[in-house]
Amino acid sequence: MPWCGSTWSWIAFAGHLFVFASRRRDRVKILYWDRDGFALWSKRLEEGTYAMPLGDGAEKRRREITVQELGALLSGIDLQQAVWRKRYRRCE
Repeated sequence: MPWCGSTWSWIAFAGHLFVFASRRRDRVKILYWDRDGFALWSKRLEEGTYAMPLGDGAEKRRREITVQELGALLSGIDLQQAVWRKRYRRCE
């Protein structure tokens, strides 16, 4: 399916980031739309791995995370073991 005719294209133009990890989980790439074209950000760890919150199977490998979770993930925090404290959220 061409990129321009898919739902992904509209999501990309809305400011979403697409995060991809290598099989060894020592590299991460982030694809996003930057005003006039797609940009790719890449980072490779010298030691250790990223604790990607992913499971087995195609559907479990896709997950939507918040900006705060992305920041934690890039900082080395394992989101599956993190304890989230209750916070106030306005009803929408």
